[in-house]
Amino acid sequence: MRVDTKNTEGKWQHKYDELPMHSLHGAPSSPWAIYLSSAFGRTRRYRWICFDLDTKRGDVGPDLATLLRWLEEAGLTYVVAASGSAGGRHVWVAAETLLDAKLVESIAVAAAKRLPTLDYGLLKSRTGAVRPIGAPHRAGGHSELMSPASPRRAAALLTPATCGNPSDAFVRLLLVIDAVPAAEDVRPKLVGRDEFGQIIDDDGPRLAGTPKTILDRETMTLLTRRPPADRVSEVCASLLTKLALRRWSQPMVERLLEDRQYREGGLLHLRTSPGVGPLRVLLDPAEAQEKFERQWARCVAYAAKLPIPQESLEWTDNLADVVALVDQLQHAADACPERWTHESGPADRAALDLFCLLALKSGSTVLSLDARRAALAAGYGRSTMSRSFRDRLSPDGWLARTEDTDHGPANTYELLPVTASHPAFPLLARGGTQRNLPPEGEARPTLISRLEKRLAAGQADLFAYGRATENHAGGLGHHAGRVYQQLLLHADRALSLTELCERTGYAARTVLKHLVRMQNLLVATRAVMTVHHECPQCQARPGERCTVNGRPVTRRAGAHQHARRIALARARATTPHYRARPGSLVAAAKALGCWGVTASRARRYAVEIELYRWWRQEEQWMRSPKAGVRTGVQTHPEQGALVLTTLLRQPRRRYPRTADGRGDHAAARARIERRIATA
Repeated sequence: MRVDTKNTEGKWQHKYDELPMHSLHGAPSSPWAIYLSSAFGRTRRYRWICFDLDTKRGDVGPDLATLLRWLEEAGLTYVVAASGSAGGRHVWVAAETLLDAKLVESIAVAAAKRLPTLDYGLLKSRTGAVRPIGAPHRAGGHSELMSPASPRRAAALLTPATCGNPSDAFVRLLLVIDAVPAAEDVRPKLVGRDEFGQIIDDDGPRLAGTPKTILDRETMTLLTRRPPADRVSEVCASLLTKLALRRWSQPMVERLLEDRQYREGGLLHLRTSPGVGPLRVLLDPAEAQEKFERQWARCVAYAAKLPIPQESLEWTDNLADVVALVDQLQHAADACPERWTHESGPADRAALDLFCLLALKSGSTVLSLDARRAALAAGYGRSTMSRSFRDRLSPDGWLARTEDTDHGPANTYELLPVTASHPAFPLLARGGTQRNLPPEGEARPTLISRLEKRLAAGQADLFAYGRATENHAGGLGHHAGRVYQQLLLHADRALSLTELCERTGYAARTVLKHLVRMQNLLVATRAVMTVHHECPQCQARPGERCTVNGRPVTRRAGAHQHARRIALARARATTPHYRARPGSLVAAAKALGCWGVTASRARRYAVEIELYRWWRQEEQWMRSPKAGVRTGVQTHPEQGALVLTTLLRQPRRRYPRTADGRGDHAAARARIERRIATA
């Protein structure tokens, strides 16, 4: 058993003394706990299992009712006690024979996926200990017996010889728990999974790939600075996740713990436990090692589900091929600007740019892209994006839909290279672009920056499609957005009307119409090109004076510029040039009345995604076997006073139904909208 001790000030210091239970004549007056497992050689065996339901994780009532139903279906007896904290519960289950640690750990992991309030760490730890019934809590109060009411009956249920719980019953418990569908882990997913998301066992779990040993400034700050007292575990989890994403291995992180600067910095949580106030209690080496292995495995598993950061991708032959393909596609798209001038042209180009951007970030040309999330990223509607993928880009040879669409995710496409049969091949062969990309190693950041600027301009509410009506405030349209994209991409200089026509493919009248509307809203401005010009005669740069006989001409002289320079300035003054004013997009959208179009679309799509997920869960529940399964909150006859039937959260949220038993999707949508509105 473990008994807490006090310091000189009379406060609990969370340093425990190991004492054999037979050495004490009575229960200690200080907080104490008993071990659930005992070591037998290199293995561990459990005499008791304690399910700790903590109120800090949520509402304990529904999870307690679900857990008791599982135990009854498995034929296990149990004892319920109040843990001492407000609302917490301990469910004790004794075993006739010693249980293997693998079985107990499997039960704990399976139950934790279905019970949000379950703290299952003590069932996986070699030193897991729990305060028994009657033991005091460090914050005050005692662990009190709740069911059964008779202490004699509870003692019989906790005694291995009289509990009546054979080892086969615990196997049945695991099967009962696994029969209940676990909650789905819903995450936004834009790109398909590849080898970078795989977990391999290399002296401990880690993500596949070459480790990146050079850390960025943010990671080094988390690693070297001591975290605040209330964020020790949060900083440690964030730091371990960053290291896992950089493909670090478990031995590499262990070497960090050998340095005192790191051990007392961001990794403080791995070597200490919470104490009184801001104080931390140093763990034993065995406990610290076990805690580190547990936290590292959890962070690696979490990192495997996250999108791949750009710094985790190596410059390999595969990534070089992806960059070359995206470069070729962008050259081909720029070489035929007339392809994107028809009604759906801006949406098609935005969809192609989005695919190219995700290919550069993921290092893969096969992408699984949700139409709704693609619409939000490009600034269009979901049906428009879906038709661009399926009906326009695929037939034109820009994309190809994968063959395994019946078993894989929908909207999975592959970027195709420009071949001789491609419509843009003749223009590409003539070299129809005006871009000079940097060397191979620097091409990827340049392409990513360029594509992000294009998509960011298309997302602006000012360029929303449609005319203003009673129910819809129309913007300038996506064709005006294409003109603005060119102004934004060439922010270093002003563009003439002729250049804009060549780059967009529109007629001069169309470009001028869009520019006038953007000028009225102060989104674009006409640049003055009459001040600084180069001199064709003396090769003077803009802003410099002309030179005569090797000496600059003073302004006191009558004509301080050559005649050819003056003629060039006059010619440029007659040609209109335009610049973009990016900081005025929000104000212009508010003035036009189309501000908030993207936000309302995002909210509508969030409701649709949640509605679809909810209905799929309902379909899964309808197809699952119902023999012996009871729905709703079920209570034991002796636990009626502990669980209310008006709980905020049910074990399964039932889908609304009509009078004839069909799914009421309108009512479900209304419930989701109300929940999102109050979130």
